[in-house]
This record gives sequence, C-alpha cells and structure tokens, in this order.
Amino acid sequence: MAGIGFELYKILQKGTLGSIFKVLFLGTVIVAGPWILSVLSIYFIQKYAYTAISEDPAIFTVTIVYLYAFSLIIFGGIHYIFSRYIADMMYIENDENIPAALVSVFYIVVSLSIVLSVGFIFFNDFSVLKFTTLYKVSLCLLFVALNLIWLMLIYIALLKEYNKIFFSYLFGVIVSIFGVYSYGKTYGVGGALMGYALGQLVIVLLLLFVAQKSYPVRSLTVNREFFSYFGKFKYLFFIGMFFNLGIWSDKIIYWFTFGDNIKGTLYYYFAAYDIPVFLAFLTMIPALVYFLVVSEPGFHREYTKFIRNILEDTLVNIKNNKYKMLLSLRRGSVQLFLFQLVWTIGLIINMKEFLSFMGYENINAEILNILLVAVLFHVMSLTLQTFLLYLELRKEALISAFLYFITNAVFAVIFINLDILIPGASYMIGALASASYCGYKLIKKAPVIDHIIFNR
Repeated sequence: MAGIGFELYKILQKGTLGSIFKVLFLGTVIVAGPWILSVLSIYFIQKYAYTAISEDPAIFTVTIVYLYAFSLIIFGGIHYIFSRYIADMMYIENDENIPAALVSVFYIVVSLSIVLSVGFIFFNDFSVLKFTTLYKVSLCLLFVALNLIWLMLIYIALLKEYNKIFFSYLFGVIVSIFGVYSYGKTYGVGGALMGYALGQLVIVLLLLFVAQKSYPVRSLTVNREFFSYFGKFKYLFFIGMFFNLGIWSDKIIYWFTFGDNIKGTLYYYFAAYDIPVFLAFLTMIPALVYFLVVSEPGFHREYTKFIRNILEDTLVNIKNNKYKMLLSLRRGSVQLFLFQLVWTIGLIINMKEFLSFMGYENINAEILNILLVAVLFHVMSLTLQTFLLYLELRKEALISAFLYFITNAVFAVIFINLDILIPGASYMIGALASASYCGYKLIKKAPVIDHIIFNR
C-alpha cells in the first residue's frame, strides 16, 4: 500500500483544505472501501428497507456478518501471500506476472468458497424460509463475491484510478440496496440476499474493468510461480490466519456461549456485543488512513534507502541510513499511537453524543469503552507487525499474530468460566499482548537489523 500512500501524500503536500479532504476521502475508500460501504448498506437496509427482510431479519443480517468474518479468517493467509507476490513483482518490475497471479488466486478462492459454502449449507436447515433454494444459492454467491472483493482491495493498490475505484464501490452498494429492496419484497430473505450478492459482484466486475487498463489479463492460465509462494512464504499464511482469528475468536466464543440461536441453523448472534464491536471497528478507520498516508510512506522511503545499498555502500552511509530509518520507524509508531489515543479519548468523553449520532443510544457504553481501547491496541499491533515484516522479522510477526489469537481466546474462556461477563476485555488483552510483543521485538532487533541482514 506504500505506493498509494506516496500518491496521496503528494496530494496532501498541496496544503489546501480541499487536498486534505480529498486525501481523507480517498484514503478511507482505499483502506476500508468495501467494509465501510457494506456496513452503511446494511444500516440503510435495516433503516429504510426493513420490509424487504421482514420475513426473518436476523437470518439476513447474521448471514452477512458470518460471511464477512469467516471470509477473513479462512482466506486471510492467502491475502498475505498474494500481497507479498504482487510486492515482489512490482519491486523487480515484472508487470506481466501480476495479472496471471490474480487469475491464479481467483481459481483458488472461487473453488474453496463454493466448497465451503456448500458444506455449510449441508449442515443447516433453512426450511423456515419460503424460498430456501434461492437463499442457499445467494449465500454461496455472496461468499464468493466477498472473497473476491478482498483480493481486489489488495490488487487496486497497484492502481491510481481513485475516483473510478470509489464509484465502483458506490455503484455496487447502490445495486445491493436496490437489489435487497426489489427482490426482498417478492422473494423474502432469499431474494434480499441475492440482491445484496449481485451488488457485491458488480463491485468485483467494475474493479476488474478498471484494472484492465493498467494490468490487463490476457490469459486465464495459471501462474505456477505464484503457487510456489505458499511454500516459500508459508509463515505469511499463518500470520494472516492467526491475526484474523485474534480479531474474531472472542466474538465467536460469545456467540456460541451467550448468543441466541436461529432454530435449525448454526447461526448464533450476541447483539449486546455485536453492535458495539461494529461501532468500535469503524473508529480505527482514521488511524488506518493516517498509517497509509503518513506513517508507512515515511518509513518506506527511509527503509528503501537503507536496504537498497546495504551490501555495497560504505559503513558510514549504512549507519546513517539505518539511523534515519529507525528514527522514521519510531516517529511513525509514536505519532500513530498518539493519533489513535487522542481519537479514542475524545470518543469516550463524548460517548453519549457519539451513540446518539450513530443511532444506537441504547447500547452498553461500558462495553464500547473497552472495545475502543482494544481497537487502539489492535491498530498498534497491525502497524508494528507490518514494520516487522518490512524488516523480514517473520518469526516475530508470526508469534505476535498467534499471541493475539491465543490470548484473546484463552481469556474469553477464563472470564466465562469465572462467570465474569466483560465482553471486549479478552480482545483488549489479546491486542495489548500482541502490540507489546511487536514493540519489544522492534526495540530489540531493529537497531541491529544490519547485522541480522548480513548474517542471512
């Protein structure tokens, strides 16, 4: 994402109010486009098109939440490997292999999505719905579409067609909303889900069309080199899997422990926790934009100077470049932490106004306060883990992701067994443990990274 960050940073350097708003707007679209627009679409559907899902609104909403959560958990590792391959091809300026890698990962994701969604459908009874078959087909189609959108979110990091990217998302969301409203009135939840899935599929197709201009897909053959990355960088697969498990493990545990079950299905939901989680996740978007536009480009610039000539430059220059890189790393991390900290404190102080603005005055503010702090550490864990991967400290990044997962899951179980119901506390502890470990390893190993690289 550093390439996009550089482009947005150039816009920001104009120093006008318009350039600031443009960067904030485009940055939000890039780091959270499908996510935030999908959340907004669900919000508008529930608020203005409720009659379209009135057959069983719980199944409609929980289906989408489950598909989003498990798409990240199951395919998060593939996302990391795909990102690494594209980054390597960009670095060696081998543009021809990039579209072929997209085709290859599409084959993997589409095949697995269909198999997994069909398997899930087999173990559930959706006969409570009037148009059962339509619902099952829609579930499968939506799972495929969502998984392809995550891939396209990575792929569009190559592009500079920001306006086209945004309007692709926006048009797809509009199609989803109207699809839900149109088909839902006639075909119930099955039709509503089909309408939503068609909108998401439109996003995929439009983004592919935009990408064709810069990185055209000329063949549907498999890129064998891309598949070799699963063996060469298997640690990335497990980082992606464990990190997403770290985010969702306590939510899943609470679903199946305290949640309500939709009869005949494996669907469980815990609304008292799910809604605050949704609100808390939204609050990390400004920090992700800040990282994209300010922290990562600044570090990437100094990192590139340091790493490019480390085997050929003089010792004095190597040390100077390393010092500048470490300074950028420290400055970027601290500034991002302070940015999110101020944002978090401001939200906690103005919690009543925030909930009123979002239309959720009746939710538990104490749970949301815990989650806001958890998101602060979540953002830092993600940021510091990215810096670890920049420095090729792969084992450390993997341990931090696993620590996130296991700490969150274990403490959630402990709190439940002690009859202590504090949703969000284990998530906060897991994120803090992961961020602390990443910070410790960076403090310890970053100053001697030149020696580590030479030894390798």
